[in-house]
Amino acid sequence: MNKYISALCALIIGTLSLTSCLNSSDDSDITYYNDTAITSFSLTTVNRYIHTTSKSGNDSVYKKTLSSPVKFHIDQYKRVIYNTDSLYADCDLSHVLVSIGAKNNGYVVIKSLTSDTLFNYYSTDSLDFSQPREIRAYANDGTGYRAYQVEINKHQAVTDKILWEKMSVGSYPTDNEKKRWEEIVAANDQLGPFIGAGTMEAYAFNKDMTAIMVSKDGGVEWTADSLDSDASFLPKESFAFVSYPFTTNEQTDYQILAGVLQEGEISCNVWRKVAEYAEGSETSKWVYMPFEVYNRYYLPAMIDFSLVYFHGNVLAIDSNWIRISRDGGVTWKTSEGMQLPSDNLFGVEACTDDKGALWLKDKNTDEVWRGILVEE
Repeated sequence: MNKYISALCALIIGTLSLTSCLNSSDDSDITYYNDTAITSFSLTTVNRYIHTTSKSGNDSVYKKTLSSPVKFHIDQYKRVIYNTDSLYADCDLSHVLVSIGAKNNGYVVIKSLTSDTLFNYYSTDSLDFSQPREIRAYANDGTGYRAYQVEINKHQAVTDKILWEKMSVGSYPTDNEKKRWEEIVAANDQLGPFIGAGTMEAYAFNKDMTAIMVSKDGGVEWTADSLDSDASFLPKESFAFVSYPFTTNEQTDYQILAGVLQEGEISCNVWRKVAEYAEGSETSKWVYMPFEVYNRYYLPAMIDFSLVYFHGNVLAIDSNWIRISRDGGVTWKTSEGMQLPSDNLFGVEACTDDKGALWLKDKNTDEVWRGILVEE
């Protein structure tokens, strides 16, 4: 064994020799063990270096410390240590701090990645775990050690980011249900544009777009739906609608209608409705969420845009931006991980499919993209 291992053994033997010189009263307070094992392993500091690209094409990088380290498993039989929940792809595993615990106060050392050299482990030392490496726990009586292979897994693709793939023109999903409702509404001369449909209700504007009409019987009967504010705040120039299951209540849809009231407006008017269908539920109404000057994250005026429900959030998408609402339409923010696949889009249409993918179609060129969100 090389000089480092010899030095380690000499240290342990020297410690034992020194202890033997102590008087009998001191000996009674010290116990030495000839067995040990790694009993705990965790990451205390891991940094992410997140690469972002602005719409103008400028690249930047910022550092973020991982706030929720993953759980590690220790297989004492195979003597391997690993994590089943992979870290983000942009985590820097070449400079991490770890916490390692050993049974019976075993002495922990780290083996070099390039030789048989052993280094003392200190929780304050930055270590390179960019590839599997060996750690050892030596028994404190110097009789032996246990060696473990440590492997820290991370994603091979960047997480929390949409990965786009260009698709054929005919691959864009067809929403037959939406087409059916549009035909029903178009055939009714008392109705204006079709708005959208939830699980058990469909909506359309009246002829002059001064009311929201609702049908609960498949389009046979249409009545004016309840509003909590003046109908003059209803969008007229451009609008989009989304309906999705309200996770906290069964048989309930959460629905958002957003749009521009008139040209020159700086923000969209946003309405929401919690539509409850369970027996005995109270009649739901549309609630207006007015633009507030102190809200930095309002939904700006958007022309020819879509609202979609994607991975638990609502996205507002036009040919310039993707904006995300994580609170049911109150605030709308951009994200470096959710960028459009091209800077040269015009008149974007968006939808999702039953496999959780996001689809975009440029109405001007008929170019189609499919987006997959790589989650943590």
